[in-house]
Amino acid sequence: MKSHRNNRIRSSAPSTFDDIDYPDEREIRLHVASIVEKALPVRPSFPAYIGGMYRQLGFRHLFRDLTEIVFVLLLGLGILVFMALFMLENANADSLYAFIFIVSPLLYLAVSLIFFADLRRRDTYQVEMACRYNVYQLASLRMLTFSAVCLVLNAGFVCWIALTSGQVDLLRGLLLSASSLFAFAAAFLYGMLRGRTAAGRYATVGLWPLLNAGLWIAEPHGYRVLLSGVPIYAYLGLLLLGAAIYVGQARELIHFRPKLS
Repeated sequence: MKSHRNNRIRSSAPSTFDDIDYPDEREIRLHVASIVEKALPVRPSFPAYIGGMYRQLGFRHLFRDLTEIVFVLLLGLGILVFMALFMLENANADSLYAFIFIVSPLLYLAVSLIFFADLRRRDTYQVEMACRYNVYQLASLRMLTFSAVCLVLNAGFVCWIALTSGQVDLLRGLLLSASSLFAFAAAFLYGMLRGRTAAGRYATVGLWPLLNAGLWIAEPHGYRVLLSGVPIYAYLGLLLLGAAIYVGQARELIHFRPKLS
């Protein structure tokens, strides 16, 4: 009797599950997309990321060692001018092109080594790596700034050589200098990012002057003729390729995490 009455009560109770208005497949997808968008915001583009980092940190924090950087740039530029004065007295146009190609990356090399040399040995390295913008993310903006500054200084240097010597074609000299700078800068960052040892990371530092100077000494005529005889559009292509690779390497610095050694 009692079980019969319980069965009647259950049968008369409303079915709550049947009254639920389930979302269709389209609504489910929209809700899932909304949740994912809020939980995983769209990663900003590289220019937007760099611009946001600069606005939040400011020039002073990004370049706290500005005095040291300016000193190294002026010292390096002075050494290049001194070397150029010797070249202008004892070299022809082909030799001047070779000289421009070899020395154009040296200013960039000098200021970049200030930042990268013994980076992990700094007392504040671990603290800086735990900050919102770690040292390698700061490096992405610094490297782009260094290359832009060195590009301008090299352009002025080449213009001075062209006006003083009267033997150097200005357009060829500028393209030669810029392509050399970005080719070296791309190789330099590649070594910094992928070198497993200190020797591997800094291999390109020594290889660039040694390789070019070695070719110049071993086959001076052929080396000079090669640099002065390459079509201008080839240097333009090398410049664009080197700049693209360099920007790509600088972009990788944002997500770079060095392997502990």
